[in-house]
Amino acid sequence: MNPPPYLLLWDIDGTLMRSKGAGMRAMATVADRLFGEGFQWEGVIPAGSLDPIIFAEAAALNQLPDADAAHAQFEDHYVSELEKELQTNLHHVEVMAGVFEVLEYLRNRSLASRDITLGLLTGNYTRAVPVKLNAAGIDTTWFEITAFGDEAPTRPDLVALAMRKYETHHGFAPSPDRVVVIGDTAKDVHCAKTHGCVAFAVSNGGFSIEELEQAGADVVVADLSDPTPLLRLLG
Repeated sequence: MNPPPYLLLWDIDGTLMRSKGAGMRAMATVADRLFGEGFQWEGVIPAGSLDPIIFAEAAALNQLPDADAAHAQFEDHYVSELEKELQTNLHHVEVMAGVFEVLEYLRNRSLASRDITLGLLTGNYTRAVPVKLNAAGIDTTWFEITAFGDEAPTRPDLVALAMRKYETHHGFAPSPDRVVVIGDTAKDVHCAKTHGCVAFAVSNGGFSIEELEQAGADVVVADLSDPTPLLRLLG
């Protein structure tokens, strides 16, 4: 009997692509428009966080009344503003080294061998995901399992959600040692290790190789220009 397919859960920002701060610029623009100029973000750290948490921290910092209603309004405006921001600054959108090549290989292998299931695990709002990936030329339909930032309260909960979706999709639960979370922050590493999954870290973002190793990543690479360490994990 063949072993169950690996589940590869890809982060987006800093892992698959980056947009030189388009998300935070869009958030700041919308917050100023809705809640008044000078809306504060100091101390709010977006790296590895979930969009709803980023807003909740900013809402608390700015003492917004009725934060839930403000959040719903903010999300609607943010997705629209993000699309404008990305289109205006499309020249700043960058797909990380090796990503297209490794995704093409994995998609072909998945079709041929059925030993890999590609997924997304990201803190982005559900409606923001296609906006970002389309700007980078990455097709959301390449990924069978998704867990997005507004679908669970924490990043570790997103891993649990993705594993439940895998079970629904395949008819059996995934073995944690065959679930690989691929990300660029310590929070990506933490959410994987919380569930006994494999943490594969790329030092594309603001975390050094040493910091990602200290966070507990099983494998750390500078980028995916050489996919050998990832492919070695998959046998």
